[in-house]
Amino acid sequence: MDIRKDDQDLGKSKRPLKRSIFLFVLSFITLLCLVLSILTYRSFNYSLYQSYNKRMIDVLEYVYSHIDIEDLSECVETGIESEKYTELVSFMDSIMEDFDIHYLYIIKPYINGDDYVMMNVISADTAEGRETDPDGYYLGYILEDVYEREELVRYQMYLDKDNISYFKNFSTWGYDYTAMMPLINSKGEHFAALCVDIEVDDVERAIQTYTVANVILIAFLGAMFFILFLLWMNRNITEPIRKLERSVVSFAQRSHYQHDPSLLHYEDPGIHTKNEVESLSNAVNQMSQDMQVYVKNIIDAEGKVQDMKNQVSHMDILAYQDALTHVKNKAWYDKTEIRVNDDISKGAARFGIIMIDLNNLKKINDNYGHEHGNDYIFGACHEVCVIYDHSPVFRIGGDEFVVLLENRDFENRETLLQELKNAFKLFMEDDSREPWEKYSAAIGMAVFDKDKDSSMNDVFKRADKLMYEDKMKSKAARN
Repeated sequence: MDIRKDDQDLGKSKRPLKRSIFLFVLSFITLLCLVLSILTYRSFNYSLYQSYNKRMIDVLEYVYSHIDIEDLSECVETGIESEKYTELVSFMDSIMEDFDIHYLYIIKPYINGDDYVMMNVISADTAEGRETDPDGYYLGYILEDVYEREELVRYQMYLDKDNISYFKNFSTWGYDYTAMMPLINSKGEHFAALCVDIEVDDVERAIQTYTVANVILIAFLGAMFFILFLLWMNRNITEPIRKLERSVVSFAQRSHYQHDPSLLHYEDPGIHTKNEVESLSNAVNQMSQDMQVYVKNIIDAEGKVQDMKNQVSHMDILAYQDALTHVKNKAWYDKTEIRVNDDISKGAARFGIIMIDLNNLKKINDNYGHEHGNDYIFGACHEVCVIYDHSPVFRIGGDEFVVLLENRDFENRETLLQELKNAFKLFMEDDSREPWEKYSAAIGMAVFDKDKDSSMNDVFKRADKLMYEDKMKSKAARN
């Protein structure tokens, strides 16, 4: 374990609290300002258009109160201007002078198949406008190339209604917000439409000005709240926590593998926030004092415990480990057999056994001595352990080994068995090796069958039988 790296990691925060709070509050204030700006824009947009609707209604109703409907209907039908028509023109001109509107007019759309036109009835104008164009648009004047068919269809649709309609209208005269009142004579005919326009640019400019002013105000208030909140947070939370972290990290670094309780000293950061952070600091301070006493008691008992553990570990090694090969011995095999038999009784067993008997051991002992015989056993066992690195290997006799196949090695048992046989074959055919390095073995493998086997020993016997048959075949081939 790298103690220095651990000490460095103790004092290094991946996500510092102050930065996290800063980013969260900044994101929250930004989102809040954005939402409030959108709500302000939509609310003011709705309110402003509502106020324009009311103003245009007042204009329409005021003009309508001065219209002789029957007289105007006859003028539209005959195309002849009456005295009341002339008076109405003058009145509507005065409205243009007195009210802040873009256009005030009466029109009549005509749609007949592919033919569509808009007929002017009255187009109000200011005094300046009349001087510039004294004739203006007269009764019956056809407005050509001004309205598209779709616009005329829309005007006709609104004309057929009985109430006032509102819509945005884009034409050669500009982009306007229009209020349209149908004029209905005594016969129930919708003979013309009284319209008043307000420039949309004026409306949008008013909305934009108000929105910008409110966004600036909201942003300013958000920034003030952001700064004040961070100052308060830094004084009462983040800075005290930083001091507490520094003291705790310093204490933790000094405590790493420290066996001297007197060096387990915690430096009080001196936090006086009168909140939970101060309580936490006091608790850590008290905990460090308790830890000194606790560690002292632990260290006193540690020596005795370690001695006992060493004795137990040594006894385990002597009892269950083969001294030569360091694999598990017959005692451990017997203990494992109890566990496997228990699995069999519970119906949870799924295993195989490989029985391995080394060839030529007696020959090597007789010709080269027991020392090389031990080398032969150790080397052959090592190859078995390498191939079956996920399974326990047991030395149950001088030249006999057992491999218990479970889990991954059980799934790959055929592949691993062939790999082991190939490995021993290569060792035997390698003439560059010493005789005690040419490992050879008879091998038998059996798999647990719940219909035939009632114990682990049943599987062992079948593996041992197959191993013996393999040994006999090997001897016959050599002879």
